[in-house]
Amino acid sequence: MAATRKSQKAPTACSRCAKRRVRCDKQVPCGTCLTKGLESTCAREVVNAKGRGISAKQKEPVLSYFELQQENNRLKAELFKSNLFKQRKSTSSTYPRQESSAEILEHQTNLQHGKSVYHQKVWNRTDIWMPSKDCSDVLLHHGFTWTSWIHFAVHLQTFELEHESAWMNGTFLGGDALWLAVYFGFIAMSLMFMDEDEARRAGLPLENTSELVQNWYGTALFFLNEANFMRNPDFKTVQAIAILLGLAKNVGDFDLQPVLQATGIRMGQILGMDQEPPMVSDNPVTQEISRRVWWTLIICEWLCIPARPPCIHEADFNVRLPLVLSDVELSTGLIDEPSMAVKRPRPVDYHNAMIFLAKSNYRFQIQMGTIENMGGDNLLEDLVLTTDEALANIISQLPAHLLELSGGPAKDGEQYPPWVLWQQTTLSLSFLFYRMKVNRVLQHRWAYSSDVLLARSKAICLDSANTIVSMVKQHKVVLARHRPW
Repeated sequence: MAATRKSQKAPTACSRCAKRRVRCDKQVPCGTCLTKGLESTCAREVVNAKGRGISAKQKEPVLSYFELQQENNRLKAELFKSNLFKQRKSTSSTYPRQESSAEILEHQTNLQHGKSVYHQKVWNRTDIWMPSKDCSDVLLHHGFTWTSWIHFAVHLQTFELEHESAWMNGTFLGGDALWLAVYFGFIAMSLMFMDEDEARRAGLPLENTSELVQNWYGTALFFLNEANFMRNPDFKTVQAIAILLGLAKNVGDFDLQPVLQATGIRMGQILGMDQEPPMVSDNPVTQEISRRVWWTLIICEWLCIPARPPCIHEADFNVRLPLVLSDVELSTGLIDEPSMAVKRPRPVDYHNAMIFLAKSNYRFQIQMGTIENMGGDNLLEDLVLTTDEALANIISQLPAHLLELSGGPAKDGEQYPPWVLWQQTTLSLSFLFYRMKVNRVLQHRWAYSSDVLLARSKAICLDSANTIVSMVKQHKVVLARHRPW
């Protein structure tokens, strides 16, 4: 503690400088003590003043050297964070940081931002509601017609042979855990797309179809975990994930869905599914299924609602579009000469259309991020116009059976397959929604500008919204089959 003296005059030099009779800069700590590394002991003498002492009111307390050092470190950290954010913002091609009012409302109303309501109930094989062989056959073939073209996770003929073999072995639940994950995900998706009459005729092991879908979804997760899928990359794991992405939200597993999505993409990269040709197998059929599954993951990632920064970019992979062939044709010589195939409706046409839509939306979002950094409404207007024209061009190049909304007979007099109408409806809703999403970014200028382009964007948004509402009202039963999208 500093010495005490009775003088009325307060010292201006520190005790050490005063004792050594050297010049002191009268700061605390002073420059001399700082130079010698004695700043912690630098202090002035304490004066015992007579009479009533009056002290000046200080707005801010005097900080010690240690406190000043802590504050300095804090400010350096804040400055570093600020510079890092600016650097990331200038070099990153992600989504715009600022959201429009429509996007904020979309985030608030979308189910994905709700709290997960799903709880895993399948912890061992005794918890599984096992279907009979006949019921399993019904679910499989229903899925072949109505859901296989949504995820494109399996080669139908191969999967059917594997299914028969699993039942013939007599120990169905003792088979390959990853194949069982694919199987239970497949039948859960199939059941989710059944109406009441179809479910009643299927001979299900449980009357409550919603509970049964959740049980089989949980069973798929159970077998994935049993196979330790996170540490053992396998193509069947990616196949199972591609199916489960269409189930997760519908069973209320909102938190797991984006994690599975990113896991599937990363595992696909580990397996070489992101290369051409895919490295998962030397078999041309398996390679083609790999392309289909890969693009399913990309579609889900680039068309996710509400939008988020993508975990993979267009430059990160090189995978060609799936061949426009049926699963049966993949096992023939047409896989080497796809141009020789007769033109007719095939489920994969829908898949390729969704790929083009996903690419268009991805590029739009990336360029939106660039424009936000550069500024300028003209750039934004040009981007909206270019993207909307690209979407219209995709629509105009769709195969005839996807453009005809009547679902009537084809030109050769034959009826279209039953899944064509559902694909038409889904594609119509998807393109309407994303045209609306693209054009609404100009919404903040509609009220105070009479520009022709702005009037056009407003008209597209309103027409798209009205058409979506009209289709929803008109096709309530049909739309029940489109929940994964």
